[in-house]
Amino acid sequence: MQFKHTTLGLAVFASLFGTSAAIAQDDIETISVIGARQPIELSRLSASVSVIDRAEIENSGAISLSDLLRGLPGVSISQDGVKGSQTQVRLRGSEANHVLVLVDGVEVNDLGADGGVNFAHLNPDNVQRIELLRGPQSALWGSAAVGGVISITTREAQGKLQGSSKLEVGQDSSKRLAGSLQGQSESLSYALAANHFSTKGQNIARTGEERDGYRNNEVSAKLGWLLSDASKVLLQYRNLDTFNEYDGSDYTTGLSTDADNFTHGRFASGKLEWHFAPANSAWSQTLGVQHSRNNSINYSPAFGGDAQYQQSEVDSNKQRWFWQNNLSYGQANRASLVLEHVNEDFEQIAQAQSWGDPNQQQDSHTNSIAADILHQLNDSLTLTASVRHDNNQIFDDALTYRIGGTFDITAEYSLFVSHGKAVKNPSFIERFGYTPASFIGNSHLEPEESSSSEVGLRANLSAGWQTELSIYHTDLENEINGYVFDTELGGATAKNIVGESARDGLEWQLSGQLANLSVDLSYSYLDAREEDGQTNKIEVRRARHSANLVLNYPFFDNKANIYLQANYQGTRQDDFFATFPATRVALSAATIVNAALTFRPDQHWTFAVRAENLFDHEYEEVVGYQRQGRTAYLSAGYQF
Repeated sequence: MQFKHTTLGLAVFASLFGTSAAIAQDDIETISVIGARQPIELSRLSASVSVIDRAEIENSGAISLSDLLRGLPGVSISQDGVKGSQTQVRLRGSEANHVLVLVDGVEVNDLGADGGVNFAHLNPDNVQRIELLRGPQSALWGSAAVGGVISITTREAQGKLQGSSKLEVGQDSSKRLAGSLQGQSESLSYALAANHFSTKGQNIARTGEERDGYRNNEVSAKLGWLLSDASKVLLQYRNLDTFNEYDGSDYTTGLSTDADNFTHGRFASGKLEWHFAPANSAWSQTLGVQHSRNNSINYSPAFGGDAQYQQSEVDSNKQRWFWQNNLSYGQANRASLVLEHVNEDFEQIAQAQSWGDPNQQQDSHTNSIAADILHQLNDSLTLTASVRHDNNQIFDDALTYRIGGTFDITAEYSLFVSHGKAVKNPSFIERFGYTPASFIGNSHLEPEESSSSEVGLRANLSAGWQTELSIYHTDLENEINGYVFDTELGGATAKNIVGESARDGLEWQLSGQLANLSVDLSYSYLDAREEDGQTNKIEVRRARHSANLVLNYPFFDNKANIYLQANYQGTRQDDFFATFPATRVALSAATIVNAALTFRPDQHWTFAVRAENLFDHEYEEVVGYQRQGRTAYLSAGYQF
């Protein structure tokens, strides 16, 4: 069973670390083949996955990938301002750096930040498919996959030469340019893409009129070489260059204030893989290396108000070497074994400070072995199990796992259950970050450990409607509070919380058709609390109640389309640092509507008009930082 907007099941991603494979839309209903895992029917898997396909991406016209993720259950998003501002995604109440993000199978989490991802920089123009896998996945993906995994697959060759281009202009002097080219011969396939977005932005602070601008340039390339019927090589590279202005802080009011600050970011990722799958053989293997780099330089006016700027730079690299073996046995059973080695490097560079020297270099390496199995006991019952052992040079060995089962009660109803354990190692910034008079790292931090259980019911209703109800409970030990004032240090640092944090939640989804109208509706309930040894507090920036509605209506012989997304986020709390200790404040509930009207007169041309925050709602997702008001865009695209 599959929702048109939300697919259920444990995704078998594009090789354990990034194999890509083209799939027809009709095949998505039964099989996921995005990975070095072998093709597996979604109905046999014991987890929850949401899928956003290329058609929805085009109909929405979204500039940022986070705007698409807002329409999915279990997702909490906090953005401190307008386009380009820090945008964090939390899954099922997890921390923002508990979500692992893969682009074409390569991890893009920023080791030089808090180990999370700024989703404001992820551009959907060249994206073919997005999969969101909920729940603990460290057994498959290692540290960081605590709340879930988001896998992004970019466009690739579908046969003959194809290409597309797009031009969009909008308010705030916004413009977007995008182009792509894909082709395939008997032994070679390639895909090239380039995207640009820039805007003068809007004011973020509650006071003042200074705009905060943003620029995003991205290029990517894929190359596939078929060496023989059984052997192929895949090469992929992606480069992203960003520039965004941001406000400072008024230490009297605790709110943001206009300032001439900006960040230049450079991000790159790539992979080289060899796939070997002999014909008529139950065995296949993949050997590969992946690399990602994140570099950010922050600029702020020097003291004295002159034209000089002081700089701080953070640079991080990650290399992953892996060897994966797959085995198919019986008629419908799968097993995989993976050996992996990971190197991580971190460097912080800054101008000399009178409070100390923040310059430093750190590194880490991990050796891992992981196994995954799917076994069908009979026509109704399927079991899944994953286990992983990590040997890290710094932290104690970690054993993570996930087990589950799916039982078909009837032809229309099925039940799935799962339980798993995941870990998240402290980030370099949490351990060694150093901002004089602001933050001092804590090298004694312990890894966070999460255990989670889930039970869900899926149903195929009459007239093609589908629904799912899922309930989960998660316990998080050693939760890291990233900003705690330490009297001995005389400043803020990161500390493990004494106690156990809990996340309890419920997700309900409904999808179907009303004549030509596609309807996707979801509701999420979340109770996320942190226990610090003395008090039990609600976790910040996570709404207890949230709901999403996505409507898609084609008309005029499918030449025109109306897309409507309405996202409701209930009241949430945030920390207000104008006082010491920080106090909790409530952020008002908000319902934000995005809409797009698309017209395709023929198979080549596409014209669209769309609006973000259609009703110009004023709201904040981070205290003191205004979100973007109503913004309209016009676009024209051509493809061949």
